Amino acid sequence: MMRQAGRYLPEYRELRERHPFMGLVHDAELAAEVTCQPIRRFGMDAAVIFCDILVPAEAMGLAVEIVEGRGPVLAPTVRTAADVDRLRDFDAEQATGFLGEAIRRVRDEIGDERALIGFCGAPFTVASYMIEGASSRNFEHAKAMMLGEPALFDRLLARIVDNQLGYLAMQVAAGADVLQVFDSWGGAFSAATYRERLLPEVTRLVAGARSLDVPVILYVNGGGHLLEVLADSGADVLGIDWRVDPRDAIRRVGDRVALQGNLDPCTLFAPPGVVESEARRVLEEFARAPGYVFNLGSGILPGTPVAGVEALFRTVLAPLASDSAVKS
Repeated sequence: MMRQAGRYLPEYRELRERHPFMGLVHDAELAAEVTCQPIRRFGMDAAVIFCDILVPAEAMGLAVEIVEGRGPVLAPTVRTAADVDRLRDFDAEQATGFLGEAIRRVRDEIGDERALIGFCGAPFTVASYMIEGASSRNFEHAKAMMLGEPALFDRLLARIVDNQLGYLAMQVAAGADVLQVFDSWGGAFSAATYRERLLPEVTRLVAGARSLDVPVILYVNGGGHLLEVLADSGADVLGIDWRVDPRDAIRRVGDRVALQGNLDPCTLFAPPGVVESEARRVLEEFARAPGYVFNLGSGILPGTPVAGVEALFRTVLAPLASDSAVKS
């Protein structure tokens, strides 16, 4: 699940009471512990490393704070050519080695039977936080830079990708089997604008990740109108949110990419029987996809009942257990 580790688990909340969010990210032992907590409870077949998409922004010289009730806050903002020039290029092992160590610790616990997923933010999503200084509803400053100073905007995205290529390589070297690119805010653009202004750097990031000989998943929140564009990114898998009809997605992308998704996270608040039936419905609707990874259609929500998560994985993992029994 997206945001698989934490927020809804009592053992995670117990740790959060004693450690700030970024403190957990920077502590390899704690990050590995948080990553493995849901695996121990539910037995998912993939672990998602506990980290944050803004770690590279921090390594590039910005202060990143996760403020309760508000989300990420970054300082100083990046809005001028001088601001972009001040950004640092970083060596991933030196600046973000805690992530590599966390990956190695998780690999030691989960062995080779489960996949380990590393990730980074897409160029625009990271840039938007740098430019706006926080989450934004309309991205006024970021879009103003894109439209008013296109060369500067392109240079900022290129700087981000340049640094994230090494960051992803470090994750694979540490033991990540799969890489996912999260474009949390890419859905704020039309298909034409995304293709012209964002896709070139997304494609370069995906190509660099795939050159590491691992599959790459691209997820764009609110990007249902972008599927044809995203299928041209070179990604192996497209993550889709719950707003997208699976049959429509399959029709639109054909056999160019596998699909990942897309149960509405709010479903997990329903009674367990409803969660089970909805999970089965999603599995059935994706049955004809050229390749499929079950996931939520966005991140798991705080306060999600553990019983709902148990019902979800009881349903999704049951066919896998049956297949294993038949093969043995």
